Amino acid sequence: MTPQARTAGSVWVILWLGAVAFANALGSVMVFPLAPFLADDLRVPAQDVAYTSVYFNGAAGLGGIVGALLLGRIERRSALLGALVGLGLTTGLAALAPDFFWLLLGRLCAGLCAGPLLAVVFAAAADLAPKGGRNRAVSAIVGSYGLALLLGSPLALGLISAAGSWRAPFIGMAALCLGLAVPVLLGLPGLSRRAAQADFGRTLLRDVGAILLRPGSLTGLLLTAGASFATLLISPHIGTFALKNLGASTAELGSIYLIGGSLALLTTGSTGWVMDRIGSRAASLGVGVALTLLLSCAFLLPMPLPIMAPVLGLILAAQLARSTVAQASASRVPRCSERTAYQCLVSAATSLAQAAGAGGSTLLLSERTDGHLLGMERLALISIVLCWVSLWLVTRLERQIGRSASLIDASR
Repeated sequence: MTPQARTAGSVWVILWLGAVAFANALGSVMVFPLAPFLADDLRVPAQDVAYTSVYFNGAAGLGGIVGALLLGRIERRSALLGALVGLGLTTGLAALAPDFFWLLLGRLCAGLCAGPLLAVVFAAAADLAPKGGRNRAVSAIVGSYGLALLLGSPLALGLISAAGSWRAPFIGMAALCLGLAVPVLLGLPGLSRRAAQADFGRTLLRDVGAILLRPGSLTGLLLTAGASFATLLISPHIGTFALKNLGASTAELGSIYLIGGSLALLTTGSTGWVMDRIGSRAASLGVGVALTLLLSCAFLLPMPLPIMAPVLGLILAAQLARSTVAQASASRVPRCSERTAYQCLVSAATSLAQAAGAGGSTLLLSERTDGHLLGMERLALISIVLCWVSLWLVTRLERQIGRSASLIDASR
C-alpha cells in the first residue's frame, strides 16, 4: 500500500472513530428531554430521572480510567468491538426495562462500556494519525461530542413523536452502535493489531503523575469539572420544567431544544474565535454575565411561556459556551506529547462531575402532586455562583501558565 493510500485510509478510520465518539456521547445527552416521559411511564418522581445520568456518567468516568490504563494490553480491534457492542446491547436492554430499577441497571452497564470505548477511540486515533497530526486527530474526536450535544435532544424528541414512547431513542441508539460495529467485523484497516510504538495505557500510567504536578493541571481539571457539574444541575430538568411548570406541549419542547441546538451550533463555532481575540478571561466574564441573566430570568423571575421558550434555549447554548471556554483554557496546560493522556483525565473528570451534578440536583428538587418541580431556583443560584468561580479559576490558570512559561524561559 502506498503512503498516500495509507494516509487516506487512516483519515476514513478517524472519521469512523469520530462517528463512534458521537454515538458514545448520544448515550449521555439523549436522556435530557426524556424525564417527563420516563416519569409518567415508570411512575417515578420526575427529578429522580436524573439518576439515569448519574449512573451512566459515573460508570463512564470510572470505566474510562480503568480502560485507559489497560489499553496497552488489549488489541485495538477487540477492545473497540467489545466496548461498542457492549454499549449497543446494554442500551437495547435499557429500552426493554420493565421498571426504573432495571433502567438504572441498564444505564450503569452502558456507562461501564462507554468509558472504555472513549479511551479506546482516543488511543486508536493517536495510533493512526501521523506524528505531526496526532493532536488534530484527537481534537476531531473531541469535536464530535459538541455535535452530539447539538443533535441529541432533538433526535430523541423526534423519535418519541414518531414512535410514541421514550423507548424509541434507546432502540435507535442501540441500532446505531451495533451498525457502527459492522466495519470492525469486516476488518476495518488499521485496527487489526495494536501499534507497537503506541502503548497508550502504559504511557498514561507513566505520565499521569507528571501531568498532575504540572502548574495549572489541577486548576484546568477543576475548571472543566465545574462547568460539567453546573450543566448537569440544570439540563436534565429543562424538559420537565417546560412541560410541567410552564405547560408547554411536546412540540413546544422540541422548539426549545431546536433553538438551543441552533444557537449552540453558532456558539461552538464562535466561542474559540472570540477567545482568540479577547482572551480566556474576558470570554469567561461574558459567559458568566450571560448565564447569570438567563438563569435569573428563567428560574428566579416568573415569565410566560412565549418568553421562556427562547430563554431556555439560550441557556442550553450558553452552557455549551461555558464548557467550551473551560475546555479551551485547560487545553493550554499539557505539553504536546501529553495532550492525549491529559484528555483522558479531563474526560474522566467531566463524566464524574456530570454524575455528581445530576445526582446533586435530585437532592435539591421535589415534585408537587401536579408534577410541578420545586427547587429549580436553588439549582439556578448554584449554577450562577459556579459561573463566577469559573472566572476565578480561568484567571488563576492564566497566571499559573504564565509563571510556568517564565520559569522555562529563565532556565534557557
